[in-house]
Amino acid sequence: MQNKICFIAALVGFSVLSAQYNHLDFVGAGHDRNISVSTSSESSGISGEATVDGFGIQNAEQLRDASRFLAQASFGADYATIDMTAAMGYEAWLDEQFALPEVSISEEMRRIVYRVQEFEPDDFGISTFEFELAWVSTHLASPDLLRQRMSFALSQIMVTNRAGDLFEDVGTFAGQYYDMLSRNSFGQYQSLLLDVTLHPTMGIFLSHFNNRKANPELNTQPDENYAREIMQLFSIGLWELNPNGTRRLSDQGQFIPTYNNADIKEFAQVFTGLTNGLVNGFPLEDGAEFMAHLMAGTPMRMIDEYHDTSSKVLLNGTVLPAGQSGMQDIRQTVAHLSGHQNTAPFICKQLIQRFTTSNPTPSYVSAVASVFDPTQENNFQQVLRAILLHPQARNCNPTNAAQFGKLREPMHRVMNMMRNFQVKNLEENGDDEEEPFYEIGCLSETVGQFPLSAPSVFNFYRPDYQPQGPIAMNNMVAPEFQILNSTNAIGILNDVNNRMVMSNHFSCQNEEFVDDFDYAYGEGDPNWLTGDQDFSSLQNFLDQPPVLVDYLDLVLANGMLEDDTKSIITNAVSQLETPQERLRMALYLIFISPDYAILK
Repeated sequence: MQNKICFIAALVGFSVLSAQYNHLDFVGAGHDRNISVSTSSESSGISGEATVDGFGIQNAEQLRDASRFLAQASFGADYATIDMTAAMGYEAWLDEQFALPEVSISEEMRRIVYRVQEFEPDDFGISTFEFELAWVSTHLASPDLLRQRMSFALSQIMVTNRAGDLFEDVGTFAGQYYDMLSRNSFGQYQSLLLDVTLHPTMGIFLSHFNNRKANPELNTQPDENYAREIMQLFSIGLWELNPNGTRRLSDQGQFIPTYNNADIKEFAQVFTGLTNGLVNGFPLEDGAEFMAHLMAGTPMRMIDEYHDTSSKVLLNGTVLPAGQSGMQDIRQTVAHLSGHQNTAPFICKQLIQRFTTSNPTPSYVSAVASVFDPTQENNFQQVLRAILLHPQARNCNPTNAAQFGKLREPMHRVMNMMRNFQVKNLEENGDDEEEPFYEIGCLSETVGQFPLSAPSVFNFYRPDYQPQGPIAMNNMVAPEFQILNSTNAIGILNDVNNRMVMSNHFSCQNEEFVDDFDYAYGEGDPNWLTGDQDFSSLQNFLDQPPVLVDYLDLVLANGMLEDDTKSIITNAVSQLETPQERLRMALYLIFISPDYAILK
Protein backbone atom coordinates (compact mmCIF):
# COMPACT_ATOMS: atom_id res chain seq x y z
CA MET A 1 0.00 0.00 0.00
CA GLN A 2 2.84 2.33 0.83
CA ASN A 3 4.38 1.70 -2.57
CA LYS A 4 1.03 2.47 -4.18
CA ILE A 5 0.90 5.89 -2.55
CA CYS A 6 4.51 6.68 -3.50
CA PHE A 7 3.91 5.60 -7.09
CA ILE A 8 0.78 7.73 -7.33
CA ALA A 9 2.56 10.75 -5.92
CA ALA A 10 5.47 10.36 -8.31
CA LEU A 11 2.96 10.52 -11.15
CA VAL A 12 0.85 13.20 -9.51
CA GLY A 13 0.68 15.23 -12.70
CA PHE A 14 -1.33 12.42 -14.29
CA SER A 15 -3.19 10.78 -11.42
CA VAL A 16 -4.62 14.04 -10.11
CA LEU A 17 -6.18 14.74 -13.50
CA SER A 18 -8.06 11.49 -13.56
CA ALA A 19 -9.04 11.93 -9.92
CA GLN A 20 -10.57 15.32 -10.61
CA TYR A 21 -12.56 14.18 -13.61
CA ASN A 22 -13.78 10.90 -12.18
CA HIS A 23 -15.56 12.13 -9.06
CA LEU A 24 -17.59 15.08 -7.89
CA ASP A 25 -16.49 15.18 -4.28
CA PHE A 26 -15.73 18.78 -3.47
CA VAL A 27 -14.35 20.93 -0.69
CA GLY A 28 -15.73 22.65 2.34
CA ALA A 29 -19.37 21.73 2.65
CA GLY A 30 -18.85 19.04 0.00
CA HIS A 31 -17.26 16.62 2.47
CA ASP A 32 -19.68 14.74 4.66
CA ARG A 33 -17.13 12.83 6.73
CA ASN A 34 -17.11 13.44 10.47
CA ILE A 35 -13.87 14.56 12.08
CA SER A 36 -12.67 13.12 15.36
CA VAL A 37 -9.23 14.47 15.95
CA SER A 38 -8.40 14.39 19.58
CA THR A 39 -10.22 12.37 22.21
CA SER A 40 -13.25 10.15 22.06
CA SER A 41 -16.69 11.39 22.99
CA GLU A 42 -16.50 9.41 26.22
CA SER A 43 -13.23 11.00 27.33
CA SER A 44 -14.31 14.47 26.36
CA GLY A 45 -17.70 14.19 27.95
CA ILE A 46 -19.35 15.50 24.80
CA SER A 47 -21.58 12.97 23.16
CA GLY A 48 -22.05 12.83 19.42
CA GLU A 49 -19.65 15.65 18.55
CA ALA A 50 -16.25 15.53 16.90
CA THR A 51 -13.56 16.93 19.14
CA VAL A 52 -10.25 18.71 18.79
CA ASP A 53 -7.88 18.86 21.76
CA GLY A 54 -10.69 17.70 24.03
CA PHE A 55 -13.09 20.51 23.18
CA GLY A 56 -16.32 20.01 21.29
CA ILE A 57 -16.55 21.33 17.75
CA GLN A 58 -19.94 22.88 17.20
CA ASN A 59 -19.44 22.83 13.43
CA ALA A 60 -16.69 20.59 12.04
CA GLU A 61 -17.74 21.60 8.55
CA GLN A 62 -16.91 25.20 9.44
CA LEU A 63 -13.44 24.15 10.57
CA ARG A 64 -12.79 22.37 7.29
CA ASP A 65 -13.82 25.40 5.28
CA ALA A 66 -11.69 27.66 7.47
CA SER A 67 -8.73 25.37 6.81
CA ARG A 68 -9.43 25.56 3.09
CA PHE A 69 -9.84 29.35 3.24
CA LEU A 70 -6.45 29.70 4.90
CA ALA A 71 -4.86 27.36 2.36
CA GLN A 72 -6.05 29.78 -0.32
CA ALA A 73 -5.16 32.97 1.58
CA SER A 74 -1.79 31.96 3.05
CA PHE A 75 1.02 29.44 2.88
CA GLY A 76 -0.88 27.26 5.35
CA ALA A 77 -1.97 27.45 8.97
CA ASP A 78 -1.81 25.41 12.16
CA TYR A 79 -4.85 24.26 14.08
CA ALA A 80 -4.91 27.26 16.42
CA THR A 81 -5.09 29.65 13.47
CA ILE A 82 -7.75 27.54 11.76
CA ASP A 83 -9.83 27.47 14.92
CA MET A 84 -9.46 31.22 15.45
CA THR A 85 -10.39 32.00 11.85
CA ALA A 86 -13.46 29.79 11.97
CA ALA A 87 -14.57 31.56 15.15
CA MET A 88 -13.95 35.14 14.07
CA GLY A 89 -15.13 34.83 10.45
CA TYR A 90 -13.36 35.60 7.20
CA GLU A 91 -14.23 39.29 7.01
CA ALA A 92 -12.81 39.90 10.46
CA TRP A 93 -9.71 37.83 9.64
CA LEU A 94 -9.12 39.90 6.52
CA ASP A 95 -9.55 43.14 8.49
CA GLU A 96 -6.99 41.93 11.00
CA GLN A 97 -4.53 40.94 8.28
CA PHE A 98 -4.84 44.27 6.47
CA ALA A 99 -4.04 46.10 9.73
CA LEU A 100 -0.80 44.22 10.41
CA PRO A 101 2.46 46.09 9.68
CA GLU A 102 4.86 45.01 6.96
CA VAL A 103 7.88 43.01 8.03
CA SER A 104 11.12 43.83 6.20
CA ILE A 105 13.10 40.94 4.73
CA SER A 106 16.06 43.27 4.18
CA GLU A 107 16.25 44.03 7.90
CA GLU A 108 16.02 40.33 8.68
CA MET A 109 18.90 39.67 6.27
CA ARG A 110 21.12 42.09 8.17
CA ARG A 111 20.06 40.64 11.50
CA ILE A 112 20.97 37.13 10.38
CA VAL A 113 24.42 38.17 9.17
CA TYR A 114 25.12 40.03 12.40
CA ARG A 115 23.92 37.16 14.58
CA VAL A 116 25.75 34.40 12.69
CA GLN A 117 28.94 36.18 11.68
CA GLU A 118 29.04 38.36 14.80
CA PHE A 119 29.89 41.60 13.04
CA GLU A 120 27.84 44.50 11.81
CA PRO A 121 27.46 43.81 8.08
CA ASP A 122 27.64 46.26 5.28
CA ASP A 123 25.37 45.49 2.37
CA PHE A 124 28.25 43.99 0.39
CA GLY A 125 28.45 41.17 2.95
CA ILE A 126 24.90 39.99 2.28
CA SER A 127 24.40 37.30 -0.36
CA THR A 128 21.39 35.53 -1.83
CA PHE A 129 21.94 32.88 0.82
CA GLU A 130 20.89 35.43 3.44
CA PHE A 131 17.86 36.28 1.31
CA GLU A 132 16.77 32.65 1.46
CA LEU A 133 17.29 32.48 5.21
CA ALA A 134 15.48 35.77 5.80
CA TRP A 135 12.57 34.91 3.52
CA VAL A 136 11.99 31.65 5.34
CA SER A 137 12.38 32.96 8.89
CA THR A 138 10.18 35.98 8.14
CA HIS A 139 7.43 33.88 6.60
CA LEU A 140 7.45 31.37 9.45
CA ALA A 141 7.55 33.85 12.31
CA SER A 142 5.46 36.77 11.07
CA PRO A 143 1.66 36.84 11.55
CA ASP A 144 0.97 38.73 8.30
CA LEU A 145 -0.06 35.60 6.42
CA LEU A 146 -2.06 37.30 3.67
CA ARG A 147 0.60 39.89 2.83
CA GLN A 148 3.12 37.08 2.50
CA ARG A 149 0.92 35.26 0.02
CA MET A 150 0.14 38.45 -1.93
CA SER A 151 3.82 39.46 -2.11
CA PHE A 152 4.69 36.07 -3.53
CA ALA A 153 1.86 36.34 -6.06
CA LEU A 154 3.06 39.79 -7.17
CA SER A 155 6.63 38.49 -7.44
CA GLN A 156 5.33 35.99 -10.00
CA ILE A 157 3.75 38.74 -12.09
CA MET A 158 6.36 41.51 -11.73
CA VAL A 159 9.22 39.02 -12.15
CA THR A 160 12.90 39.62 -11.53
CA ASN A 161 15.53 36.89 -11.24
CA ARG A 162 18.16 36.97 -8.50
CA ALA A 163 20.36 34.40 -10.27
CA GLY A 164 22.39 36.84 -12.38
CA ASP A 165 26.00 37.45 -11.44
CA LEU A 166 25.34 40.86 -9.90
CA PHE A 167 22.26 39.79 -7.96
CA GLU A 168 23.77 36.51 -6.81
CA ASP A 169 26.73 38.26 -5.22
CA VAL A 170 24.70 40.98 -3.51
CA GLY A 171 21.54 39.56 -2.00
CA THR A 172 20.36 42.97 -0.89
CA PHE A 173 19.01 43.55 -4.41
CA ALA A 174 16.52 40.73 -3.91
CA GLY A 175 15.59 41.83 -0.40
CA GLN A 176 14.93 45.43 -1.39
CA TYR A 177 12.82 44.44 -4.39
CA TYR A 178 10.77 41.95 -2.37
CA ASP A 179 10.22 44.56 0.35
CA MET A 180 8.92 46.94 -2.32
CA LEU A 181 6.39 44.34 -3.46
CA SER A 182 5.38 43.75 0.15
CA ARG A 183 4.79 47.47 0.75
CA ASN A 184 2.47 47.55 -2.25
CA SER A 185 0.62 44.31 -1.50
CA PHE A 186 -2.40 46.00 0.05
CA GLY A 187 -2.09 49.28 -1.84
CA GLN A 188 -3.03 50.29 -5.37
CA TYR A 189 -1.91 48.91 -8.71
CA GLN A 190 -0.76 52.18 -10.27
CA SER A 191 1.66 52.89 -7.42
CA LEU A 192 2.93 49.32 -7.65
CA LEU A 193 3.57 49.62 -11.39
CA LEU A 194 5.41 52.91 -10.93
CA ASP A 195 7.55 51.51 -8.10
CA VAL A 196 8.38 48.44 -10.19
CA THR A 197 9.30 50.66 -13.15
CA LEU A 198 11.64 52.81 -11.08
CA HIS A 199 13.19 50.09 -8.95
CA PRO A 200 16.89 49.60 -9.78
CA THR A 201 16.59 45.82 -9.51
CA MET A 202 14.00 45.81 -12.28
CA GLY A 203 15.96 48.46 -14.18
CA ILE A 204 19.00 46.22 -14.38
CA PHE A 205 17.04 43.02 -14.93
CA LEU A 206 15.08 44.39 -17.90
CA SER A 207 17.82 46.80 -19.02
CA HIS A 208 16.15 50.21 -18.82
CA PHE A 209 18.72 51.30 -16.24
CA ASN A 210 20.99 53.80 -18.09
CA ASN A 211 18.73 53.51 -21.13
CA ARG A 212 19.46 56.47 -23.45
CA LYS A 213 17.56 58.16 -26.20
CA ALA A 214 18.45 57.38 -29.82
CA ASN A 215 21.80 58.61 -31.10
CA PRO A 216 21.92 58.69 -34.94
CA GLU A 217 25.67 59.36 -34.95
CA LEU A 218 26.32 56.19 -32.98
CA ASN A 219 23.45 54.35 -34.69
CA THR A 220 21.93 53.43 -31.30
CA GLN A 221 18.29 53.10 -30.33
CA PRO A 222 16.55 52.93 -26.93
CA ASP A 223 16.43 49.51 -25.33
CA GLU A 224 12.98 47.95 -25.93
CA ASN A 225 13.04 45.23 -23.29
CA TYR A 226 11.09 46.91 -20.51
CA ALA A 227 8.74 48.61 -22.97
CA ARG A 228 7.67 45.18 -24.19
CA GLU A 229 7.36 43.46 -20.83
CA ILE A 230 5.50 46.24 -19.03
CA MET A 231 2.75 45.72 -21.58
CA GLN A 232 2.89 41.98 -22.17
CA LEU A 233 3.39 40.82 -18.58
CA PHE A 234 2.85 43.65 -16.11
CA SER A 235 -0.34 45.33 -17.34
CA ILE A 236 -2.39 44.57 -20.48
CA GLY A 237 -1.23 41.25 -21.92
CA LEU A 238 -1.01 40.20 -25.54
CA TRP A 239 -4.69 40.11 -26.51
CA GLU A 240 -7.59 42.49 -26.05
CA LEU A 241 -9.94 41.24 -23.34
CA ASN A 242 -13.55 41.59 -22.36
CA PRO A 243 -14.20 42.73 -18.77
CA ASN A 244 -14.73 39.07 -17.82
CA GLY A 245 -11.26 38.06 -19.00
CA THR A 246 -12.29 36.32 -22.23
CA ARG A 247 -10.57 37.41 -25.43
CA ARG A 248 -12.28 39.84 -27.74
CA LEU A 249 -12.76 38.85 -31.37
CA SER A 250 -12.43 40.96 -34.50
CA ASP A 251 -15.17 41.07 -37.14
CA GLN A 252 -13.29 38.23 -38.82
CA GLY A 253 -13.41 36.15 -35.64
CA GLN A 254 -9.70 36.58 -34.84
CA PHE A 255 -8.06 37.50 -31.55
CA ILE A 256 -7.06 41.19 -31.42
CA PRO A 257 -3.45 42.05 -30.41
CA THR A 258 -3.11 44.78 -27.80
CA TYR A 259 0.06 46.26 -29.35
CA ASN A 260 2.55 45.85 -32.19
CA ASN A 261 6.25 46.50 -32.80
CA ALA A 262 5.62 50.16 -33.59
CA ASP A 263 4.00 50.56 -30.16
CA ILE A 264 7.01 48.95 -28.49
CA LYS A 265 9.31 51.51 -30.13
CA GLU A 266 7.12 54.36 -28.92
CA PHE A 267 7.06 53.03 -25.37
CA ALA A 268 10.83 52.44 -25.44
CA GLN A 269 11.33 56.18 -25.89
CA VAL A 270 9.37 56.77 -22.68
CA PHE A 271 11.78 54.72 -20.57
CA THR A 272 14.94 56.64 -21.48
CA GLY A 273 16.99 58.75 -19.10
CA LEU A 274 16.62 56.65 -15.96
CA THR A 275 19.77 56.08 -13.96
CA ASN A 276 21.15 56.04 -10.43
CA GLY A 277 18.94 57.56 -7.77
CA LEU A 278 21.68 59.05 -5.56
CA VAL A 279 23.96 61.02 -7.87
CA ASN A 280 23.68 63.18 -10.97
CA GLY A 281 26.08 61.33 -13.27
CA PHE A 282 24.92 59.53 -16.41
CA PRO A 283 26.17 56.99 -17.01
CA LEU A 284 27.36 56.43 -13.48
CA GLU A 285 31.13 56.05 -13.35
CA ASP A 286 31.72 55.43 -9.65
CA GLY A 287 31.23 51.72 -8.97
CA ALA A 288 30.90 52.15 -5.21
CA GLU A 289 28.16 54.74 -5.58
CA PHE A 290 26.45 52.54 -8.14
CA MET A 291 26.36 49.63 -5.72
CA ALA A 292 25.30 51.80 -2.81
CA HIS A 293 22.37 53.07 -4.84
CA LEU A 294 21.22 49.59 -5.78
CA MET A 295 21.52 48.19 -2.29
CA ALA A 296 19.57 51.08 -0.82
CA GLY A 297 16.72 50.30 -3.18
CA THR A 298 16.53 54.00 -4.03
CA PRO A 299 14.24 54.54 -7.02
CA MET A 300 15.98 55.40 -10.25
CA ARG A 301 16.01 59.10 -11.11
CA MET A 302 15.52 60.83 -14.41
CA ILE A 303 18.31 62.69 -16.24
CA ASP A 304 16.36 64.65 -18.85
CA GLU A 305 19.44 65.22 -20.99
CA TYR A 306 19.32 61.54 -21.90
CA HIS A 307 15.54 61.31 -22.21
CA ASP A 308 13.75 61.36 -25.56
CA THR A 309 11.57 64.50 -25.47
CA SER A 310 9.76 63.93 -28.77
CA SER A 311 6.02 63.26 -28.81
CA LYS A 312 5.05 59.61 -28.32
CA VAL A 313 1.95 57.82 -29.53
CA LEU A 314 0.74 55.27 -26.99
CA LEU A 315 -2.30 52.97 -27.21
CA ASN A 316 -5.88 53.89 -28.12
CA GLY A 317 -4.70 57.14 -29.73
CA THR A 318 -3.15 58.55 -26.55
CA VAL A 319 -0.32 61.00 -27.29
CA LEU A 320 2.36 62.26 -24.95
CA PRO A 321 3.21 65.79 -26.09
CA ALA A 322 6.74 66.77 -27.04
CA GLY A 323 8.88 68.67 -24.58
CA GLN A 324 7.69 67.01 -21.38
CA SER A 325 10.10 65.99 -18.67
CA GLY A 326 11.08 62.36 -18.48
CA MET A 327 9.15 61.73 -15.28
CA GLN A 328 6.03 63.32 -16.75
CA ASP A 329 6.26 60.85 -19.63
CA ILE A 330 6.77 57.91 -17.28
CA ARG A 331 4.02 58.81 -14.84
CA GLN A 332 1.53 59.43 -17.63
CA THR A 333 2.50 56.16 -19.34
CA VAL A 334 2.09 54.19 -16.12
CA ALA A 335 -1.31 55.82 -15.59
CA HIS A 336 -2.21 55.07 -19.22
CA LEU A 337 -1.43 51.37 -18.85
CA SER A 338 -3.02 51.16 -15.40
CA GLY A 339 -6.30 52.53 -16.72
CA HIS A 340 -6.31 50.47 -19.93
CA GLN A 341 -9.46 48.36 -20.28
CA ASN A 342 -7.36 45.18 -20.36
CA THR A 343 -5.48 45.72 -17.13
CA ALA A 344 -8.24 44.92 -14.64
CA PRO A 345 -9.20 41.52 -16.11
CA PHE A 346 -5.60 40.65 -17.02
CA ILE A 347 -4.17 41.28 -13.54
CA CYS A 348 -7.21 40.09 -11.60
CA LYS A 349 -7.43 36.77 -13.43
CA GLN A 350 -3.78 36.04 -12.62
CA LEU A 351 -4.34 36.87 -8.95
CA ILE A 352 -7.34 34.53 -8.86
CA GLN A 353 -5.13 31.82 -10.37
CA ARG A 354 -2.50 32.35 -7.69
CA PHE A 355 -4.97 32.20 -4.80
CA THR A 356 -7.92 29.95 -5.58
CA THR A 357 -8.35 28.33 -9.00
CA SER A 358 -6.55 27.93 -12.31
CA ASN A 359 -9.75 28.27 -14.33
CA PRO A 360 -11.93 31.04 -12.91
CA THR A 361 -15.26 31.44 -14.67
CA PRO A 362 -15.91 34.64 -16.61
CA SER A 363 -18.35 35.71 -13.90
CA TYR A 364 -15.66 35.24 -11.23
CA VAL A 365 -13.14 37.32 -13.19
CA SER A 366 -15.76 39.97 -13.91
CA ALA A 367 -16.71 40.26 -10.23
CA VAL A 368 -13.09 40.76 -9.15
CA ALA A 369 -12.21 43.08 -12.05
CA SER A 370 -15.23 45.25 -11.25
CA VAL A 371 -13.68 46.30 -7.92
CA PHE A 372 -10.22 46.87 -9.44
CA ASP A 373 -9.40 50.59 -9.35
CA PRO A 374 -5.73 51.31 -10.08
CA THR A 375 -5.77 54.70 -8.31
CA GLN A 376 -7.95 53.92 -5.30
CA GLU A 377 -6.12 53.85 -1.97
CA ASN A 378 -5.69 50.29 -0.61
CA ASN A 379 -7.56 48.90 -3.62
CA PHE A 380 -5.74 45.58 -3.48
CA GLN A 381 -7.59 44.97 -0.22
CA GLN A 382 -10.88 45.12 -2.10
CA VAL A 383 -9.48 42.88 -4.84
CA LEU A 384 -8.37 40.28 -2.31
CA ARG A 385 -11.74 40.35 -0.58
CA ALA A 386 -13.44 39.80 -3.93
CA ILE A 387 -11.14 36.86 -4.74
CA LEU A 388 -11.29 35.07 -1.41
CA LEU A 389 -14.93 35.70 -0.52
CA HIS A 390 -16.44 35.06 -3.94
CA PRO A 391 -19.14 32.35 -3.78
CA GLN A 392 -17.19 30.15 -6.20
CA ALA A 393 -14.21 30.23 -3.87
CA ARG A 394 -16.23 29.55 -0.76
CA ASN A 395 -18.89 27.16 -2.07
CA CYS A 396 -17.64 24.77 -4.72
CA ASN A 397 -20.73 22.97 -6.04
CA PRO A 398 -21.01 19.68 -7.94
CA THR A 399 -21.49 21.41 -11.29
CA ASN A 400 -18.00 22.89 -11.30
CA ALA A 401 -16.09 20.59 -8.95
CA ALA A 402 -14.02 19.12 -11.78
CA GLN A 403 -13.07 22.60 -13.02
CA PHE A 404 -12.32 24.38 -9.73
CA GLY A 405 -8.98 24.26 -7.94
CA LYS A 406 -5.26 24.35 -8.61
CA LEU A 407 -2.09 22.37 -8.14
CA ARG A 408 -0.34 23.52 -4.98
CA GLU A 409 2.95 25.16 -5.83
CA PRO A 410 6.12 23.61 -4.37
CA MET A 411 6.67 26.60 -2.07
CA HIS A 412 3.15 26.28 -0.73
CA ARG A 413 3.67 22.61 0.05
CA VAL A 414 6.97 23.18 1.83
CA MET A 415 5.82 26.23 3.77
CA ASN A 416 2.63 24.48 4.86
CA MET A 417 4.76 21.66 6.22
CA MET A 418 7.15 24.05 7.98
CA ARG A 419 4.46 26.36 9.34
CA ASN A 420 2.54 23.53 11.01
CA PHE A 421 5.62 21.85 12.45
CA GLN A 422 8.30 24.47 12.73
CA VAL A 423 11.97 23.64 12.95
CA LYS A 424 13.95 25.55 15.49
CA ASN A 425 17.67 25.21 14.84
CA LEU A 426 19.17 26.44 18.06
CA GLU A 427 22.48 28.20 18.25
CA GLU A 428 24.21 30.28 20.84
CA ASN A 429 24.64 34.00 20.45
CA GLY A 430 26.99 36.26 22.33
CA ASP A 431 24.76 36.21 25.41
CA ASP A 432 24.65 32.42 25.51
CA GLU A 433 20.95 32.58 24.70
CA GLU A 434 19.27 30.41 22.12
CA GLU A 435 17.38 31.79 19.16
CA PRO A 436 15.48 30.05 16.35
CA PHE A 437 17.24 29.76 13.03
CA TYR A 438 15.37 28.51 9.99
CA GLU A 439 16.66 27.02 6.77
CA ILE A 440 15.07 25.19 3.85
CA GLY A 441 18.04 25.58 1.50
CA CYS A 442 18.26 24.85 -2.20
CA LEU A 443 14.54 24.54 -2.87
CA SER A 444 14.91 26.08 -6.32
CA GLU A 445 17.02 23.05 -7.23
CA THR A 446 15.22 20.31 -5.31
CA VAL A 447 11.60 21.28 -6.00
CA GLY A 448 12.01 23.84 -8.79
CA GLN A 449 10.86 27.00 -7.02
CA PHE A 450 11.97 29.73 -4.65
CA PRO A 451 10.98 33.43 -4.57
CA LEU A 452 12.72 35.58 -7.19
CA SER A 453 14.29 32.49 -8.76
CA ALA A 454 12.13 32.08 -11.86
CA PRO A 455 14.19 31.12 -14.91
CA SER A 456 12.95 34.11 -16.92
CA VAL A 457 10.68 37.12 -16.82
CA PHE A 458 7.87 34.71 -17.76
CA ASN A 459 7.88 33.27 -14.23
CA PHE A 460 8.12 29.58 -13.32
CA TYR A 461 5.11 28.87 -15.52
CA ARG A 462 2.79 30.66 -17.92
CA PRO A 463 -0.76 31.53 -16.77
CA ASP A 464 -2.17 29.87 -19.90
CA TYR A 465 -0.13 26.65 -19.72
CA GLN A 466 -2.09 23.53 -20.73
CA PRO A 467 -0.67 20.10 -19.90
CA GLN A 468 -1.51 17.45 -22.43
CA GLY A 469 -4.43 15.23 -21.57
CA PRO A 470 -7.86 15.91 -20.07
CA ILE A 471 -7.07 19.51 -19.11
CA ALA A 472 -6.05 20.59 -22.61
CA MET A 473 -8.81 18.49 -24.16
CA ASN A 474 -11.34 20.40 -22.05
CA ASN A 475 -9.81 23.76 -23.06
CA MET A 476 -8.62 24.42 -19.52
CA VAL A 477 -5.27 25.54 -18.10
CA ALA A 478 -3.13 24.35 -15.19
CA PRO A 479 -0.20 26.79 -14.86
CA GLU A 480 1.60 25.07 -11.99
CA PHE A 481 1.88 21.83 -13.95
CA GLN A 482 4.52 23.49 -16.15
CA ILE A 483 6.94 23.32 -13.25
CA LEU A 484 6.01 19.72 -12.38
CA ASN A 485 8.50 17.74 -14.43
CA SER A 486 9.96 14.36 -13.55
CA THR A 487 12.89 15.93 -11.69
CA ASN A 488 10.80 18.27 -9.56
CA ALA A 489 8.14 15.66 -8.83
CA ILE A 490 10.78 13.37 -7.35
CA GLY A 491 12.47 16.36 -5.73
CA ILE A 492 9.31 17.17 -3.79
CA LEU A 493 9.07 13.56 -2.56
CA ASN A 494 12.71 13.59 -1.50
CA ASP A 495 12.35 16.96 0.21
CA VAL A 496 9.38 15.75 2.24
CA ASN A 497 11.28 12.57 3.13
CA ASN A 498 14.34 14.56 4.21
CA ARG A 499 12.30 16.77 6.50
CA MET A 500 9.56 14.47 7.77
CA VAL A 501 11.48 11.21 8.05
CA MET A 502 15.17 12.12 8.22
CA SER A 503 14.92 15.47 10.09
CA ASN A 504 17.34 16.95 7.59
CA HIS A 505 16.50 20.54 6.66
CA PHE A 506 19.72 21.42 4.89
CA SER A 507 19.78 18.91 2.06
CA CYS A 508 21.43 21.02 -0.62
CA GLN A 509 23.49 18.95 -3.02
CA ASN A 510 24.89 21.89 -4.96
CA GLU A 511 28.64 22.02 -4.30
CA GLU A 512 28.92 25.70 -5.21
CA PHE A 513 26.15 26.55 -2.73
CA VAL A 514 27.85 24.56 0.04
CA ASP A 515 31.15 26.27 -0.77
CA ASP A 516 29.42 29.65 -0.47
CA PHE A 517 28.01 28.54 2.87
CA ASP A 518 31.46 27.53 4.11
CA TYR A 519 32.92 30.82 2.93
CA ALA A 520 30.25 32.84 4.71
CA TYR A 521 29.93 30.86 7.93
CA GLY A 522 33.16 28.98 8.35
CA GLU A 523 34.49 25.67 7.12
CA GLY A 524 32.77 22.56 8.30
CA ASP A 525 29.72 20.41 8.01
CA PRO A 526 26.58 22.55 7.68
CA ASN A 527 24.60 19.95 9.62
CA TRP A 528 24.36 22.42 12.50
CA LEU A 529 21.44 23.77 10.52
CA THR A 530 19.49 20.56 10.96
CA GLY A 531 16.89 20.15 13.64
CA ASP A 532 13.61 18.52 14.43
CA GLN A 533 10.08 19.77 13.98
CA ASP A 534 7.83 20.56 16.89
CA PHE A 535 5.30 17.73 16.89
CA SER A 536 3.93 18.41 20.37
CA SER A 537 0.45 19.14 19.00
CA LEU A 538 0.21 15.52 17.83
CA GLN A 539 1.30 13.69 20.96
CA ASN A 540 -2.24 12.77 22.05
CA PHE A 541 -2.98 11.12 18.69
CA LEU A 542 0.03 8.87 18.18
CA ASP A 543 -1.62 5.76 19.61
CA GLN A 544 -4.76 6.30 17.52
CA PRO A 545 -3.82 6.16 13.79
CA PRO A 546 -7.36 6.95 12.51
CA VAL A 547 -7.56 10.00 14.77
CA LEU A 548 -4.07 11.09 13.78
CA VAL A 549 -4.89 10.88 10.08
CA ASP A 550 -8.17 12.77 10.59
CA TYR A 551 -6.37 15.56 12.42
CA LEU A 552 -3.66 15.85 9.78
CA ASP A 553 -6.32 15.79 7.07
CA LEU A 554 -7.87 18.85 8.70
CA VAL A 555 -4.78 20.96 9.34
CA LEU A 556 -2.70 19.97 6.31
CA ALA A 557 -5.01 18.73 3.56
CA ASN A 558 -7.99 20.96 4.48
CA GLY A 559 -10.32 17.96 4.79
CA MET A 560 -9.72 16.94 1.18
CA LEU A 561 -8.33 13.42 1.61
CA GLU A 562 -10.53 10.83 -0.05
CA ASP A 563 -11.75 7.93 2.05
CA ASP A 564 -9.64 5.39 0.16
CA THR A 565 -6.53 7.56 0.60
CA LYS A 566 -7.18 7.88 4.32
CA SER A 567 -7.68 4.12 4.56
CA ILE A 568 -4.38 3.42 2.80
CA ILE A 569 -2.50 5.86 5.04
CA THR A 570 -4.18 4.64 8.23
CA ASN A 571 -3.38 1.00 7.44
CA ALA A 572 0.24 1.82 6.64
CA VAL A 573 0.63 3.85 9.84
CA SER A 574 -1.04 1.15 11.98
CA GLN A 575 1.58 -1.43 10.96
CA LEU A 576 4.44 0.58 12.47
CA GLU A 577 5.60 -0.03 16.02
CA THR A 578 6.83 3.22 17.52
CA PRO A 579 4.88 6.49 17.84
CA GLN A 580 7.63 8.38 16.03
CA GLU A 581 7.51 5.99 13.07
CA ARG A 582 3.73 6.27 12.88
CA LEU A 583 3.88 10.05 13.04
CA ARG A 584 6.49 10.50 10.35
CA MET A 585 4.87 7.98 8.02
CA ALA A 586 1.48 9.65 8.34
CA LEU A 587 2.98 13.05 7.56
CA TYR A 588 5.01 11.74 4.67
CA LEU A 589 2.13 9.90 2.99
CA ILE A 590 -0.26 12.83 3.34
CA PHE A 591 2.21 15.34 1.93
CA ILE A 592 2.93 13.20 -1.13
CA SER A 593 -0.67 12.16 -1.81
CA PRO A 594 -2.50 13.42 -4.92
CA ASP A 595 -5.45 14.47 -2.74
CA TYR A 596 -3.17 16.91 -0.96
CA ALA A 597 -1.41 18.06 -4.14
CA ILE A 598 -4.58 19.63 -5.53
CA LEU A 599 -6.16 22.51 -3.62
CA LYS A 600 -9.84 22.36 -4.56
